[in-house]
Amino acid sequence: MNIDDEIIENKIDDLYMVFVINNQKYALSSKYIIEIIEMLPITKVPFLPNYIKGIINLRSIIIPVMDARMRFDMEPMDYNERTCIIIIENNMDKIGLIVDAVNEVIHISPNQNMNINSQKDEFNKNFINGISEINNEIQLILDCDSLMKILEDKNCLNKETNL
Repeated sequence: MNIDDEIIENKIDDLYMVFVINNQKYALSSKYIIEIIEMLPITKVPFLPNYIKGIINLRSIIIPVMDARMRFDMEPMDYNERTCIIIIENNMDKIGLIVDAVNEVIHISPNQNMNINSQKDEFNKNFINGISEINNEIQLILDCDSLMKILEDKNCLNKETNL
């Protein structure tokens, strides 16, 4: 890898998708985001945690879908025209994350990301990796590994299934 490729890769690593859940802004590194789609019909699967809404069929790939509001222990809300599903991938696992709305893609440089070191174990349980403040707005930066851990913990739907 030459120096130009390394600079481009570092800039891409600093891009974050900002979305809203319950009027709070969250950010997730764009390197995990495959695509953003409108709500699709969700097939319920029995015996899963209530925040796993079920599965969707996205171009013949079965993907589990998690309601971020419910996973973050917030009151559920009826879905509307702004509600969407962010398809994320980490370590070959995919999951759809239902969010209230997607706002923008922003650049968060490492010096703008305030890491949470003092209570890292506690925050990891809550999926928060850091905090950023840009233009007087706070974004909670999510940890994709912790977010995806539910797939391993429940040993459910942990691999995409081709139809």
